[in-house]
Amino acid sequence: MSSARLAIHFVAALFLAAVHTPGAAQTSPSGPLPDAALKQVAIGRMLDARAGFFADIQLDVIGGDALLTGRVRSLQDKGRASALVRSVPGIQTVINEIHVGGADDVKRIAADLLIERQVRTALHEAFGAQMPNLAWRATNGIVYVFGQAKTEWEHNRALAVAKQQGVAQVVDHLRIVPNGG
Repeated sequence: MSSARLAIHFVAALFLAAVHTPGAAQTSPSGPLPDAALKQVAIGRMLDARAGFFADIQLDVIGGDALLTGRVRSLQDKGRASALVRSVPGIQTVINEIHVGGADDVKRIAADLLIERQVRTALHEAFGAQMPNLAWRATNGIVYVFGQAKTEWEHNRALAVAKQQGVAQVVDHLRIVPNGG
């Protein structure tokens, strides 16, 4: 990947993290790290590894569980991403939905960003201030819904709302956590 394209992917990843970062889990000072801190540690490990493959990987952490999405060039890179995130103390589960191949498909990346924006808008319209603790990512037209819903109704509603124009499939990685985690 050229350095210019790598820089574009990195800036896009930073923009997405700023636009949508799900709320961190509530913890005590003596308890586990909050989700935002776990995410930062994992991203730091990828940067420390000088792993150029991370440029098109998104990471979300909710309730100590991690979801990896995006694109890499090889199965080895996919496995390496999982290993780096799994190595962070406090990460309980790593769900790796990274796609292999097609890392430089700018049209597909743009389409996925549009889908993510449509899903965000639809979820905010559906839930308003009562938004469940969830994240959503699109890769190759597949939307991954991840996080915690308080009720089965919230769970089902989030999945239904995620089905937007251009979405090929919605993959459910939501857990029902009645007390919100």
